[in-house]
Amino acid sequence: MLVRPVVLAVAVGLALSAGEAHAGKRKNRGNAAGAAAAEKAASAPTESAPATLPEAYAGAPAAVPAPDADTSPPTADPPPVSAPDQVFLRSAGGDVVVFPIARLQIDAAFFPRQTPKSGAFVRRAQVGLAGWLGGVCYFDLSVDGTPAPPGGPDSVAPAALSPADEYLAFAPAGDQFILQVGQFDVPFTLENRTSDAYTPFIERSMAARLLGAPRNKDVGAMAHGFIGDFLYYSGGIFDGEGARFRPLDNQPDLIGRVVYSPFGPGSLGVGASAWYGHHVLGPMFPLQATAGGVRFLSPHWITGQVTPMAIELREQGQVTAFAGELSVPVNRHFGARGEVVYKHQQLIEADVSRLPDGPILPLGDALVDGLSAYGEIWFWALGDADQLPAPGLELPRRLGARGASRGFDDGLMLALRGEVLKEDVSVPTEQQIYGDPNKATTRVVSGTAGVNYWRGRLVRLSLNYTVNYWSGTSETIKLQRALGPLEHELLLRFALSL
Repeated sequence: MLVRPVVLAVAVGLALSAGEAHAGKRKNRGNAAGAAAAEKAASAPTESAPATLPEAYAGAPAAVPAPDADTSPPTADPPPVSAPDQVFLRSAGGDVVVFPIARLQIDAAFFPRQTPKSGAFVRRAQVGLAGWLGGVCYFDLSVDGTPAPPGGPDSVAPAALSPADEYLAFAPAGDQFILQVGQFDVPFTLENRTSDAYTPFIERSMAARLLGAPRNKDVGAMAHGFIGDFLYYSGGIFDGEGARFRPLDNQPDLIGRVVYSPFGPGSLGVGASAWYGHHVLGPMFPLQATAGGVRFLSPHWITGQVTPMAIELREQGQVTAFAGELSVPVNRHFGARGEVVYKHQQLIEADVSRLPDGPILPLGDALVDGLSAYGEIWFWALGDADQLPAPGLELPRRLGARGASRGFDDGLMLALRGEVLKEDVSVPTEQQIYGDPNKATTRVVSGTAGVNYWRGRLVRLSLNYTVNYWSGTSETIKLQRALGPLEHELLLRFALSL
């Protein structure tokens, strides 16, 4: 009688063991299939990823599920991917991401007259590295190999020089808050915060490069970022003297800019900039010239018949400047933008004949009041505006960043710009003996037509034709008008920007 219950118990036990084994095989097959699917997804080309991936931590590695992990669809944001034209190195853990930087711009300028001379030259030659350390610390370091102009840096307008970015940044909240310290483009006007690699014209407008931020870059600290996705803010404290090893005085400048874009970055935008500072025997007031290099305000001159004296207009006293901007991209193929800049700056006429070893001797006060504005329209006959980063931001580079390029698409952009510059330099009557050639009024009206061919966002071939009209009562303007009221320039650029 005991045999039957024993046999029945053994049979039930074998059946349960077989069921568990069968279930285990199905589970293992499921895990293997999930791992294979995950491996296949991880190895898929990045070009197949959606172009609208949300911005995420730049150094996050692609996650591959463990063999026994849950293979259900993840609820977190997917890891970032690189754009087809991004070159980068990333550590195994993803904590270090490095982007190589290379910028080469070969320019040529042609004039119908003999001065200045026509010909080709190296406009920029820079190499460097940018990247992330630990996901929140960003660095940008470049070395400038551009040949120095003959006669030193004061022989050309500051905007024609090529200082490079050299800064560190801390971004604990993504693009909502970024604190950066070092040398970089100051936050004044939309154009000055747009990389020269992506401006619609070969050179920035007179409002930005001559009046607004003539030295382009400065040394200081700045906080910038987004509030929501519609308000961009930037502001900081700077030396106010451009790219120098050390400041000439201990008087910092305060510079800031805000932009309201109700439909997101790169859309309709209205912005304002402000600049306030005070200098004591500061640097020379910036030399001013056309995009091709024709001077029309020279703050350094020689006077005296028996004993020649070298005199400069130098920054001394208060400087205040304000700017307004409006950007109206109608769609991805057509748009317009414009800016206006006003500057009021106190100067001094100084005897610099004893430099570099001797002292600077102040001679008397001077004052400059300037107003400049431009308006431009652009049209993409091939490609569209999404091919380039949104202007006016210059955010840290990220993998899968906002506005990442779609690859090496061809683009053809046509652009027209009209601009005006009005400057008045005044000095007391008793200082007329020093013969300041910039005294009185300077007026320049300029129009430019531009054509840009893009290969992706890395290769650019540009042609600009500019006509400048001179008017005013300064001695420098009178000399230019003696050669003709109109001055023509044809500019070319071949550029690579990695």
